[in-house]
Amino acid sequence: MTTDLPAPKSSTHALTGTLFHLWVFLGSFLLFQVELILARLLLPSYGSSAAIWTTCLVFYQAVLVLGYFYSSRVAVAAHQGRYRWAHLGFVLLAVVVFPFRMHLFELHPVAAILLTLTLSLGLPFLALSTTSVVAQGWFTRTEHPSRGDPFFLYGTSNAGALTALLTFPFLVEPALDLQEQLGVWYAGYGAFVVFALLCIQRVRPALAGGSTTSEPVARTEPVPRAPRASRITWLLLSASANALLLAVTNVLTLDASIPLLWILPLSLYLLTLIVCFSKRPPTPTGLNRLALGSLAVAMGAALFALARAQTSLPSLVLHSAVLWVGCLLMHGNLVWCRPSDPRLLGAFYLHVSLGGLLGTLLLALVVPLTLGSLALPYLDHGLTGLLLLGGLAARDLMRRSQGLPVPKLAPYVSSGAALFVVAVLVLSGWMLARGRIEGSRTFYGLYTVKDAEGLRLFQHGSTVHGVENLHPDARGEPLSYYHRGSAVGRVLASERIARERVAVVGLGIGSLAAYGRPGERWDFYELDPEVERLARQHFSMLGSSQAELRVLAGDARLRMEEAEDGGYDVIVLDAFSSDFVPTHLLTREALSLYLRKLAPEGLLLFHVSSRLFDLVPVLTRLSTELRVQGLVNQTERLTAEELASGRSPSVWFAMSASSDVVARLTQELPFQPVDTPPALKARRVWTDSYVNLLHALAP
Repeated sequence: MTTDLPAPKSSTHALTGTLFHLWVFLGSFLLFQVELILARLLLPSYGSSAAIWTTCLVFYQAVLVLGYFYSSRVAVAAHQGRYRWAHLGFVLLAVVVFPFRMHLFELHPVAAILLTLTLSLGLPFLALSTTSVVAQGWFTRTEHPSRGDPFFLYGTSNAGALTALLTFPFLVEPALDLQEQLGVWYAGYGAFVVFALLCIQRVRPALAGGSTTSEPVARTEPVPRAPRASRITWLLLSASANALLLAVTNVLTLDASIPLLWILPLSLYLLTLIVCFSKRPPTPTGLNRLALGSLAVAMGAALFALARAQTSLPSLVLHSAVLWVGCLLMHGNLVWCRPSDPRLLGAFYLHVSLGGLLGTLLLALVVPLTLGSLALPYLDHGLTGLLLLGGLAARDLMRRSQGLPVPKLAPYVSSGAALFVVAVLVLSGWMLARGRIEGSRTFYGLYTVKDAEGLRLFQHGSTVHGVENLHPDARGEPLSYYHRGSAVGRVLASERIARERVAVVGLGIGSLAAYGRPGERWDFYELDPEVERLARQHFSMLGSSQAELRVLAGDARLRMEEAEDGGYDVIVLDAFSSDFVPTHLLTREALSLYLRKLAPEGLLLFHVSSRLFDLVPVLTRLSTELRVQGLVNQTERLTAEELASGRSPSVWFAMSASSDVVARLTQELPFQPVDTPPALKARRVWTDSYVNLLHALAP
């Protein structure tokens, strides 16, 4: 009979391990899912700016610091008495903020977003952020054979986060609207509480007398303090990895701030954590070899960035490779430098999270607010290089203080990193001086005004949004997508399209104002006041228009609600965040607003030119839903000479409820009606709570 006793014990150990894995996995999954859901909810209120996501990352990192601080303080206390039941009460307390309520504040966007997230998400996010460290501490108090080394649960935590990121844009967002997503998330939090309860029941309280083999940490032993060199190393290694994440994210989201592009760099970042915190992490020798390769890849990425090729596939691959290898190097060294004493778990993760917050703050807030127009993506890479160099140097100092040998490749890595940093900073300074008139970086984007071959260009991110000829006789002539031969140019120049009042959503340099006639009133809705300043200071379109102009600052949907119903004859939607139209301007609710503000014989025009997205099917589906006729302009072909003069081909989508206007567009202007095939009719229409960007990706 005694030979049968180990089987139940083995099954008990397996059950314990499974419960802890599921609890940690679910906690991390919920943590990252709610990050994306809340960021998605914030997009319409702040113009779909790329800075929304980076500001959210600042909040998430700050709460993680609080969570790890909490965990570091209770790591020992949680093993004693009934405190673990008090932690369960803390987890349950988070439900008082369900359902989440999004508050809008009249503050700077960064402050408003941080305050909104704190009030709506702060408590449950804090509770979830403690799971990994608390679970590792509790796991050491179980009878599981692996209780002496619980670091593998950190890999489980990152696996849950990666799963959340990959499922959101491909499974969750296409299938569920925002309210349904939140409903499923609330149910998931309930399951998380149940798993916490089951794990607590597997934890054994400290024995009354002395230490046993099942008690790895005795209550009477004081908690040691980590050496200063170790703490500095943890901080710098984590800060450099997070700064690199932000630097690459800033480049990849220049053209479109959407969850699909948010998850790519963050997924690579988490994947390096999974690899490094696995039971068999890479060896120090392997990590240092990867470091040399990362320098070559990083230099290639810098050259692509300096060539303004951020949106090309090679640049995407190179920046991703930089992130992958750089974070693998930093996180590998974190594992290499981790404490061997389980009692230092809380301190280790606290310093890792604090370093992550510092690296995120540097690139998300400090650089944009202090360096202004100098805050360019390749400068971000240079500052990140400095942090990477500091992390490697701190690692070597820590090893020397412990009497351990320094890897032979370390001097080469440090020298190569220093040369890379200097090269990027020198090249970025040279790029700033070449043809650049002025640059500006605000919450809503990165703007550049520069001269090239007799033309003055206005650039948002990597996309040109306005061109003016510098020759005195050609000033004030609309170019780029708005030249007189374009679809919008021919419509606005036509005498057959009656108009007295015109609304334009999105200012740019004010190119469309060139079509204004005496007696007309034009309202430009512009989210960022900085755009108007640059347009008036460096371009002449607004000053030379014959129409009466107003520039209304703020979100177009909110400001247009103030306009008179039926008051506009033409509404032009020309709002872009670099190469992407903010989705909240293309929903059923948004288009219903535009149609309500439009006169019965009015016309809606949408500018949908994009290298990344094809929005014609989206607008076709919306026109069918709203029972108005949709039309798209015929393919525009320009000669090499026209392209060199500053003209660009463009795609415009028109809508009108008037059969007379539709007839004029099809018979006299370059538009043709669109049909809605059955497959397109079957698609779910875009609304304020549902957007499926997979359907809008350009083929």
